[in-house]
This record gives sequence, structure tokens and C-alpha cells, in this order.
Amino acid sequence: MEQKDSFQEPPHLKQTLLESRRDFSFDTTNFSSNHEIEDPSSSFSSSGGDVEDGESEASAISQFFASQSGRSKRFHRCKTAPAMTVMRDHVKNIGKPVPDSSSLVRQAAVLLIIYLSLGVFIYSFNRDHFSGIETNPVIDALYFCIVTMCTIGYGDIAPSSSAAKIFACLFVLVGFGFIDILLSGVVNYVLDLQENMILTGIEEKSQEGFSVRNYIYDKAKGRMRIRMKVGLAIGVVFLCIGVGSVVLYFMEGLSVIDSFYLSVMSVTTVGYGDRAFKSPQGRLFAAIWLLVSTLAVARAFLYLAEARIDKRHRRIAKWVLHREITVEDLVAADLNHNGFISKSEYVVYKLKEMGKISEKDILQICDQFNKLDRNNSGKLTLPDLFGGRL
Repeated sequence: MEQKDSFQEPPHLKQTLLESRRDFSFDTTNFSSNHEIEDPSSSFSSSGGDVEDGESEASAISQFFASQSGRSKRFHRCKTAPAMTVMRDHVKNIGKPVPDSSSLVRQAAVLLIIYLSLGVFIYSFNRDHFSGIETNPVIDALYFCIVTMCTIGYGDIAPSSSAAKIFACLFVLVGFGFIDILLSGVVNYVLDLQENMILTGIEEKSQEGFSVRNYIYDKAKGRMRIRMKVGLAIGVVFLCIGVGSVVLYFMEGLSVIDSFYLSVMSVTTVGYGDRAFKSPQGRLFAAIWLLVSTLAVARAFLYLAEARIDKRHRRIAKWVLHREITVEDLVAADLNHNGFISKSEYVVYKLKEMGKISEKDILQICDQFNKLDRNNSGKLTLPDLFGGRL
């Protein structure tokens, strides 16, 4: 005991221990419970943080450094190193613009109601200016408006006076605009909704090889294959023709051939005029059926045209990718005029040749790059992107 009392505490011992703890900071949360490291400060906590004797301090130091030996140390990042968190804080989550299909459908519905209401109002108070078989004034007015807007022209109801003819001309011209709105908005929305329902209902086979989903779904384009869209649209057309034929057979009392004949002439907007809807219930059905059927047929023909164009583009792309490069191609693709073409120059040249992009598109992209490249260095850096806010 006398030796312990006579032991003199080195004046710099505690300071050295504290500095060593600060320099060798590490994260103890990654160590398991079986390898817990004793906190060296516990050696100083018995008497308010003061060291009782030199042997306990020496033991604490040796135990501290022994616990550090053989273990991987986690050092803190230098304060001067570039912090990626700064860049993450400035990055804005900018998503792709998503068209609001529901608002377009509501807009088309409101405009259609206004259009039909105006036509029904004018026709109802000017029936003397129109010739034809009359049934119910409101039903006849709605039937006339739909037949006019869909450009069918049965001829069973027609304007007879000059004022009515001028109204019919204006009504037809305005109706063309509504057909375009309905085609681009409502029909696309319904077909896309139908496409999503079909893709959702398809269960992909687990075994390798043929998959129904792969045949229907174009993974590269992220949508249904064009041939399936054409098949779907044609199926809707035949459905409309079938429904119209059945209703005409029972409501209008036509024969099977005449019912099918009038149904086809109606959905294709031919309308010879030798057959038409005469009963009130038939005209009320036609007001709804003609609007849906004519739009479906028009969209089916658009899909057929899209399929032909898509096939032509695939054939051109295949020819461009497989043909051998010539000296003329090398000169044309060398945008930097350095005697060779880089990978990016080759990609741009092939995209232009396939018709995917044009010279105007490239110039617009280059202008956007030049706006971002504030110091005209030919490359984009973090200061360029964030405008010196880093």
C-alpha cells in the first residue's frame, strides 16, 4: 500500500488518454454484443472522474489500445472531402409529365353536352324548318344532332329553309371539332383503360419459352403491341355492328340482311339514306349507339394506319442497322471533323438515318446543353447544374 501511495501520477497521462480516444473514434454500433468494448472513461468515474492511482490508469490505457488492435477502424470522413449529401439535397425529383386523361374526358363531356343541348334547343323551336318523319321532338332533335355530328347523313331529317341550312352548315363544322376531341380524348382514354385491364388480367407463365404476356405486351415500348391494339379495335367494331344488327332487327322490324346492311352503313358513316331509324325507341338507341360506333370505327382505321407505318419503320431500321458503313457515312457522321467518329457520333448518325431524330432536334438539344454549360468548357459539372449554389 505504501508503494501505491508513493506512486506519482504523470501530469500528461489523462490528457494523452483523452486525445487518443478522440483520434481513434469509431462506431460501436457495428460490433456484436459478444465483443463489447469497455469505455475507458469508466476508469475515471469512481471518484467524480479523478484517477485513484497510477496502476488503474495504466491498466485503462493498455486495455483501450488492446481493444483497438486487430479490429478495422472506422475513421470519420475528412471535412474537406466532397460531400455527396450536398448534391442530393439540391436534386429535385422531377418526374415525367403525365397527361391528365380524366380532365380531358370531363372537358369533352361538358363540351358535348353543350353542343347537343344547343342543337336540341334550336331544332325543337324550329321544327317547321326541317323536313322528315317526326316522332318525339326531343328525341328527333337529339337524333338529328348525333347523325349530323357523326357525318352519317341518312336524309330522313333534313333542313328545308335557308336559315336551317345555314345552321346545319355551322353545326357540321363545329361537330368536326368535337369528333377530334372525342377521338383524341375519350376514345384513347377508354382504349388505354381497356388495355390496362387486359394486361393486368394476363398471368405470365412461369416456365421458359412462349409467354402470352410477351406476345401481347411490348416491353421495350412499355405498351401493348400494335397488332393487339388493331385486333382489339376491330373486335370492338364487330361488336358494335352485331349490337346494331340485333337492335334493328327487333326494334325497327327489318330483315336480317337489312339490319346488318344498315348497321354497317351506319358505323362506317356511309349512310345511303335508303334505310334509317323511324321509331322513337330506335332513334333514341341510335343517338347513343352511333356516337360510340363511329368513334370506334374511326379509331380502328387509325390503328390500322399506325400498324402499317410501324411496320415500315421497322423495315427501314433493320436495313439501316445491317448495312455496311461507307466513306460517305464516315464523313457525314464526323461532327467534330477530327478524322474519326466516336460512339456518340455513330449513334446520332444512325438515329438520324432511321428517322428517329432530325437535325432540328439535335440543334435544340445542343442549345439546351450550351445554356447549362455556363463556363463553355464543353462538359457539365456540379457548379453548372446548381448555378454556383454548392
